[in-house]
Amino acid sequence: MKNFKKYFLFLIFLISGFLFMKINYTYILPSKKVEPNEYKKINIKKGMKLNDIQKMLLDSGIIKNPKLFKFFVKIYNADKKLKSGIYLLTENLNEFDAFYKIYKGKVLQKKIIIPEGFTLKQIYRRLKENFNIDSLEFFKIVSDKKILERYNIPKENCEGFLMPETYFFTDDMKPEEMIIKMLSQFDQSYPESIFKSNELKFTKYEYIILASLIEKEAKLDSEKYLISGVYYNRLKKGINLQCCATVFYALGRESGKLTYKDLEINSPYNTYKNPGLPPTPICSPGPVSIDAALNPVKHDYLFYVSNGDGTHTFTKNYRDHLKAQRKNDKK
Repeated sequence: MKNFKKYFLFLIFLISGFLFMKINYTYILPSKKVEPNEYKKINIKKGMKLNDIQKMLLDSGIIKNPKLFKFFVKIYNADKKLKSGIYLLTENLNEFDAFYKIYKGKVLQKKIIIPEGFTLKQIYRRLKENFNIDSLEFFKIVSDKKILERYNIPKENCEGFLMPETYFFTDDMKPEEMIIKMLSQFDQSYPESIFKSNELKFTKYEYIILASLIEKEAKLDSEKYLISGVYYNRLKKGINLQCCATVFYALGRESGKLTYKDLEINSPYNTYKNPGLPPTPICSPGPVSIDAALNPVKHDYLFYVSNGDGTHTFTKNYRDHLKAQRKNDKK
Protein backbone atom coordinates (compact mmCIF):
# COMPACT_ATOMS: atom_id res chain seq x y z
CA MET A 1 0.00 0.00 0.00
CA LYS A 2 2.88 2.37 0.81
CA ASN A 3 4.51 1.64 -2.55
CA PHE A 4 1.23 2.36 -4.33
CA LYS A 5 0.99 5.75 -2.61
CA LYS A 6 4.57 6.59 -3.69
CA TYR A 7 3.87 5.69 -7.32
CA PHE A 8 0.55 7.60 -7.23
CA LEU A 9 2.23 10.74 -5.84
CA PHE A 10 5.03 10.45 -8.42
CA LEU A 11 2.44 10.18 -11.22
CA ILE A 12 0.61 13.24 -9.89
CA PHE A 13 3.94 15.10 -9.81
CA LEU A 14 4.68 14.22 -13.46
CA ILE A 15 1.18 15.21 -14.63
CA SER A 16 1.38 18.48 -12.69
CA GLY A 17 4.77 19.18 -14.19
CA PHE A 18 3.47 18.54 -17.70
CA LEU A 19 0.47 20.83 -17.16
CA PHE A 20 2.74 23.49 -15.65
CA MET A 21 5.00 23.41 -18.70
CA LYS A 22 2.04 23.38 -21.08
CA ILE A 23 0.46 26.41 -19.46
CA ASN A 24 3.77 28.33 -19.37
CA TYR A 25 4.65 27.57 -22.97
CA THR A 26 1.17 28.47 -24.17
CA TYR A 27 0.51 31.65 -22.22
CA ILE A 28 3.76 32.96 -20.81
CA LEU A 29 6.48 32.46 -23.39
CA PRO A 30 6.76 35.32 -25.88
CA SER A 31 5.24 34.74 -29.29
CA LYS A 32 7.44 37.15 -31.23
CA LYS A 33 9.98 35.69 -33.64
CA VAL A 34 13.54 36.25 -32.66
CA GLU A 35 16.04 37.45 -35.23
CA PRO A 36 18.91 34.97 -35.53
CA ASN A 37 21.55 37.61 -34.81
CA GLU A 38 20.16 38.58 -31.38
CA TYR A 39 22.80 36.93 -29.24
CA LYS A 40 24.06 37.53 -25.74
CA LYS A 41 27.35 36.27 -24.33
CA ILE A 42 27.15 35.15 -20.73
CA ASN A 43 29.87 33.83 -18.44
CA ILE A 44 28.80 31.21 -15.91
CA LYS A 45 31.63 30.93 -13.42
CA LYS A 46 32.54 27.84 -11.42
CA GLY A 47 30.54 27.54 -8.21
CA MET A 48 27.90 30.06 -9.34
CA LYS A 49 24.58 29.60 -7.49
CA LEU A 50 21.37 28.76 -9.34
CA ASN A 51 19.66 31.98 -8.30
CA ASP A 52 22.57 34.01 -9.68
CA ILE A 53 22.45 32.09 -12.98
CA GLN A 54 18.70 32.68 -13.26
CA LYS A 55 19.13 36.39 -12.58
CA MET A 56 21.90 36.68 -15.18
CA LEU A 57 19.74 34.97 -17.82
CA LEU A 58 16.75 37.14 -16.92
CA ASP A 59 18.72 40.41 -16.88
CA SER A 60 20.28 39.50 -20.24
CA GLY A 61 16.87 38.96 -21.82
CA ILE A 62 17.61 35.31 -22.55
CA ILE A 63 14.70 33.97 -20.46
CA LYS A 64 11.47 35.53 -19.29
CA ASN A 65 10.37 33.06 -16.65
CA PRO A 66 13.05 32.14 -14.07
CA LYS A 67 10.61 29.86 -12.20
CA LEU A 68 10.18 27.72 -15.28
CA PHE A 69 13.95 27.61 -15.76
CA LYS A 70 14.31 26.49 -12.13
CA PHE A 71 11.62 23.86 -12.65
CA PHE A 72 13.68 22.21 -15.39
CA VAL A 73 16.76 22.30 -13.18
CA LYS A 74 14.86 20.48 -10.44
CA ILE A 75 13.30 17.93 -12.81
CA TYR A 76 16.78 16.98 -14.05
CA ASN A 77 18.26 17.16 -10.55
CA ALA A 78 20.81 19.51 -12.08
CA ASP A 79 21.19 22.11 -9.34
CA LYS A 80 24.91 21.37 -9.05
CA LYS A 81 25.37 20.03 -12.59
CA LEU A 82 25.12 23.23 -14.61
CA LYS A 83 28.38 23.62 -16.51
CA SER A 84 30.55 26.70 -16.14
CA GLY A 85 31.86 28.47 -19.23
CA ILE A 86 31.05 31.17 -21.74
CA TYR A 87 27.81 30.71 -23.67
CA LEU A 88 26.38 32.48 -26.69
CA LEU A 89 22.60 32.38 -26.28
CA THR A 90 19.82 34.06 -28.22
CA GLU A 91 17.53 36.58 -26.56
CA ASN A 92 14.07 35.30 -25.64
CA LEU A 93 15.26 31.71 -25.77
CA ASN A 94 12.72 29.32 -24.32
CA GLU A 95 13.53 28.23 -20.78
CA PHE A 96 14.09 24.58 -21.55
CA ASP A 97 16.58 25.30 -24.37
CA ALA A 98 18.46 27.74 -22.15
CA PHE A 99 18.62 25.20 -19.34
CA TYR A 100 19.61 22.31 -21.62
CA LYS A 101 22.47 24.17 -23.29
CA ILE A 102 23.96 25.00 -19.89
CA TYR A 103 23.21 21.53 -18.50
CA LYS A 104 25.04 19.90 -21.45
CA GLY A 105 27.86 22.45 -21.38
CA LYS A 106 27.35 23.68 -24.96
CA VAL A 107 29.79 26.54 -24.47
CA LEU A 108 30.88 29.02 -27.10
CA GLN A 109 33.60 27.50 -29.26
CA LYS A 110 35.74 29.25 -31.80
CA LYS A 111 37.06 27.45 -34.85
CA ILE A 112 40.83 27.96 -35.06
CA ILE A 113 42.75 26.72 -38.10
CA ILE A 114 46.50 26.21 -37.69
CA PRO A 115 47.85 25.63 -41.22
CA GLU A 116 50.76 23.37 -42.09
CA GLY A 117 54.00 25.33 -42.12
CA PHE A 118 53.10 27.81 -39.36
CA THR A 119 55.87 28.89 -36.99
CA LEU A 120 55.38 29.50 -33.27
CA LYS A 121 55.12 33.24 -33.99
CA GLN A 122 52.41 32.66 -36.59
CA ILE A 123 50.51 30.31 -34.28
CA TYR A 124 50.64 32.94 -31.54
CA ARG A 125 49.28 35.59 -33.93
CA ARG A 126 46.45 33.26 -35.02
CA LEU A 127 45.44 32.64 -31.40
CA LYS A 128 45.79 36.35 -30.57
CA GLU A 129 43.28 37.19 -33.33
CA ASN A 130 40.64 35.22 -31.44
CA PHE A 131 41.64 35.25 -27.78
CA ASN A 132 43.18 37.62 -25.27
CA ILE A 133 46.59 35.96 -25.09
CA ASP A 134 49.71 37.68 -23.86
CA SER A 135 52.84 37.08 -25.96
CA LEU A 136 55.11 36.72 -22.94
CA GLU A 137 52.81 34.11 -21.44
CA PHE A 138 52.54 32.18 -24.73
CA PHE A 139 56.29 31.99 -25.34
CA LYS A 140 56.94 31.17 -21.70
CA ILE A 141 54.59 28.18 -21.98
CA VAL A 142 56.08 26.85 -25.24
CA SER A 143 59.52 27.05 -23.57
CA ASP A 144 58.46 25.47 -20.27
CA LYS A 145 60.95 22.74 -19.32
CA LYS A 146 58.29 20.45 -17.77
CA ILE A 147 56.18 20.60 -20.93
CA LEU A 148 59.23 19.96 -23.13
CA GLU A 149 60.22 16.96 -20.99
CA ARG A 150 56.65 15.62 -21.02
CA TYR A 151 56.62 15.56 -24.83
CA ASN A 152 60.28 14.52 -25.27
CA ILE A 153 61.30 17.74 -27.01
CA PRO A 154 65.07 18.06 -26.46
CA LYS A 155 65.52 21.75 -27.33
CA GLU A 156 64.43 25.10 -25.86
CA ASN A 157 60.88 25.36 -27.26
CA CYS A 158 58.03 23.51 -28.97
CA GLU A 159 58.76 24.74 -32.50
CA GLY A 160 57.62 22.09 -34.97
CA PHE A 161 55.48 20.14 -32.49
CA LEU A 162 52.23 22.13 -32.35
CA MET A 163 49.99 20.07 -34.60
CA PRO A 164 48.66 21.85 -37.71
CA GLU A 165 44.95 21.14 -37.41
CA THR A 166 41.47 22.62 -37.02
CA TYR A 167 40.67 23.20 -33.35
CA PHE A 168 37.66 24.34 -31.37
CA PHE A 169 38.68 26.40 -28.37
CA THR A 170 36.55 28.28 -25.84
CA ASP A 171 37.02 31.79 -24.49
CA ASP A 172 37.64 30.52 -20.98
CA MET A 173 40.45 28.15 -21.99
CA LYS A 174 43.89 29.05 -20.75
CA PRO A 175 46.75 29.39 -23.27
CA GLU A 176 48.46 26.41 -21.67
CA GLU A 177 45.39 24.23 -22.34
CA MET A 178 45.43 25.21 -26.02
CA ILE A 179 49.14 24.48 -26.36
CA ILE A 180 48.83 21.13 -24.56
CA LYS A 181 45.95 20.24 -26.89
CA MET A 182 48.13 20.90 -29.96
CA LEU A 183 51.12 19.04 -28.50
CA SER A 184 48.97 16.05 -27.52
CA GLN A 185 47.43 15.93 -30.98
CA PHE A 186 50.91 15.84 -32.53
CA ASP A 187 52.11 13.20 -30.07
CA GLN A 188 49.12 10.94 -30.79
CA SER A 189 49.40 11.38 -34.57
CA TYR A 190 53.14 10.71 -34.71
CA PRO A 191 54.19 8.17 -32.06
CA GLU A 192 57.85 7.41 -31.52
CA SER A 193 57.46 4.00 -33.16
CA ILE A 194 57.08 5.39 -36.70
CA PHE A 195 60.47 7.13 -36.60
CA LYS A 196 62.79 4.28 -37.47
CA SER A 197 66.53 4.92 -37.42
CA ASN A 198 67.87 5.43 -40.94
CA GLU A 199 71.36 5.36 -42.47
CA LEU A 200 71.91 8.88 -41.12
CA LYS A 201 70.81 7.66 -37.66
CA PHE A 202 68.11 10.31 -37.34
CA THR A 203 66.17 10.72 -34.11
CA LYS A 204 62.48 11.67 -34.11
CA TYR A 205 63.49 15.27 -33.49
CA GLU A 206 65.82 15.30 -36.49
CA TYR A 207 63.12 13.83 -38.71
CA ILE A 208 60.82 16.68 -37.68
CA ILE A 209 63.55 19.23 -38.42
CA LEU A 210 63.96 17.79 -41.93
CA ALA A 211 60.18 17.65 -42.42
CA SER A 212 59.90 21.33 -41.48
CA LEU A 213 62.43 22.25 -44.18
CA ILE A 214 60.53 20.20 -46.75
CA GLU A 215 57.26 21.83 -45.65
CA LYS A 216 58.62 25.31 -46.27
CA GLU A 217 60.45 24.54 -49.52
CA ALA A 218 57.84 22.48 -51.41
CA LYS A 219 54.42 23.70 -52.47
CA LEU A 220 53.44 20.49 -54.27
CA ASP A 221 53.07 17.29 -52.25
CA SER A 222 54.45 15.31 -55.19
CA GLU A 223 57.75 17.22 -55.01
CA LYS A 224 58.23 16.83 -51.26
CA TYR A 225 59.65 13.34 -51.66
CA LEU A 226 62.07 14.56 -54.36
CA ILE A 227 63.27 17.47 -52.21
CA SER A 228 63.67 15.09 -49.28
CA GLY A 229 65.88 12.93 -51.52
CA VAL A 230 68.03 15.96 -52.40
CA TYR A 231 68.59 16.71 -48.71
CA TYR A 232 69.48 13.07 -47.98
CA ASN A 233 71.99 13.06 -50.84
CA ARG A 234 73.59 16.29 -49.62
CA LEU A 235 73.78 15.13 -46.02
CA LYS A 236 75.45 11.88 -47.07
CA LYS A 237 78.03 13.75 -49.13
CA GLY A 238 78.63 16.42 -46.47
CA ILE A 239 77.29 19.23 -48.70
CA ASN A 240 75.54 22.13 -46.99
CA LEU A 241 71.77 21.94 -47.46
CA GLN A 242 71.53 25.56 -48.71
CA CYS A 243 67.84 25.72 -47.81
CA CYS A 244 66.44 29.23 -48.35
CA ALA A 245 63.68 28.65 -45.80
CA THR A 246 66.24 28.35 -43.00
CA VAL A 247 67.67 31.77 -43.93
CA PHE A 248 64.20 33.32 -43.86
CA TYR A 249 63.77 31.80 -40.38
CA ALA A 250 67.12 33.20 -39.26
CA LEU A 251 66.11 36.64 -40.54
CA GLY A 252 62.71 36.45 -38.82
CA ARG A 253 60.96 36.84 -42.18
CA GLU A 254 58.21 34.74 -43.70
CA SER A 255 58.45 35.65 -47.39
CA GLY A 256 60.12 37.87 -49.98
CA LYS A 257 63.37 37.58 -51.88
CA LEU A 258 66.76 36.76 -50.44
CA THR A 259 69.85 38.76 -51.34
CA TYR A 260 73.45 37.51 -51.35
CA LYS A 261 73.93 39.59 -48.22
CA ASP A 262 71.06 37.71 -46.55
CA LEU A 263 72.83 34.43 -47.27
CA GLU A 264 75.81 35.64 -45.21
CA ILE A 265 73.84 36.08 -41.98
CA ASN A 266 75.63 34.61 -38.97
CA SER A 267 73.08 32.23 -37.54
CA PRO A 268 73.06 28.52 -36.69
CA TYR A 269 69.95 28.35 -38.89
CA ASN A 270 71.82 29.50 -42.00
CA THR A 271 72.29 26.22 -43.88
CA TYR A 272 74.27 28.03 -46.56
CA LYS A 273 77.08 28.53 -44.05
CA ASN A 274 76.56 25.68 -41.59
CA PRO A 275 76.68 21.94 -42.37
CA GLY A 276 73.93 19.50 -41.45
CA LEU A 277 70.46 20.26 -40.17
CA PRO A 278 69.53 23.50 -38.39
CA PRO A 279 69.30 23.22 -34.58
CA THR A 280 65.48 23.07 -34.42
CA PRO A 281 62.48 22.73 -36.72
CA ILE A 282 61.56 25.96 -38.51
CA CYS A 283 57.79 25.36 -38.59
CA SER A 284 55.10 22.77 -37.85
CA PRO A 285 55.19 20.28 -40.75
CA GLY A 286 52.16 18.51 -42.16
CA PRO A 287 51.72 14.74 -42.61
CA VAL A 288 53.01 14.59 -46.20
CA SER A 289 56.20 16.44 -45.28
CA ILE A 290 56.78 14.09 -42.34
CA ASP A 291 56.18 11.07 -44.55
CA ALA A 292 58.58 12.52 -47.14
CA ALA A 293 61.25 12.94 -44.45
CA LEU A 294 60.76 9.29 -43.51
CA ASN A 295 60.54 8.00 -47.09
CA PRO A 296 62.62 10.08 -49.51
CA VAL A 297 62.68 9.22 -53.21
CA LYS A 298 66.03 7.69 -54.12
CA HIS A 299 67.73 9.57 -56.97
CA ASP A 300 71.00 11.31 -57.85
CA TYR A 301 69.81 14.92 -57.66
CA LEU A 302 71.82 17.36 -55.56
CA PHE A 303 70.21 20.65 -56.61
CA TYR A 304 66.81 22.15 -57.31
CA VAL A 305 65.69 25.61 -58.37
CA SER A 306 62.25 27.19 -58.25
CA ASN A 307 60.47 27.63 -61.57
CA GLY A 308 58.33 30.43 -60.14
CA ASP A 309 55.07 28.49 -60.45
CA GLY A 310 55.33 26.21 -57.43
CA THR A 311 57.37 23.58 -59.27
CA HIS A 312 61.12 22.99 -59.27
CA THR A 313 63.79 21.86 -61.69
CA PHE A 314 66.02 19.15 -60.24
CA THR A 315 69.62 18.68 -61.39
CA LYS A 316 72.52 16.37 -60.59
CA ASN A 317 75.45 18.80 -60.81
CA TYR A 318 76.24 22.46 -60.28
CA ARG A 319 76.70 23.25 -63.98
CA ASP A 320 73.21 22.03 -64.85
CA HIS A 321 71.89 23.85 -61.80
CA LEU A 322 73.31 27.14 -63.09
CA LYS A 323 71.74 26.49 -66.50
CA ALA A 324 68.35 25.94 -64.85
CA GLN A 325 68.79 29.17 -62.87
CA ARG A 326 69.65 31.20 -65.99
CA LYS A 327 66.71 29.70 -67.85
CA ASN A 328 64.33 30.74 -65.08
CA ASP A 329 65.90 34.20 -64.85
CA LYS A 330 64.94 34.80 -68.49
CA LYS A 331 61.27 34.07 -67.85
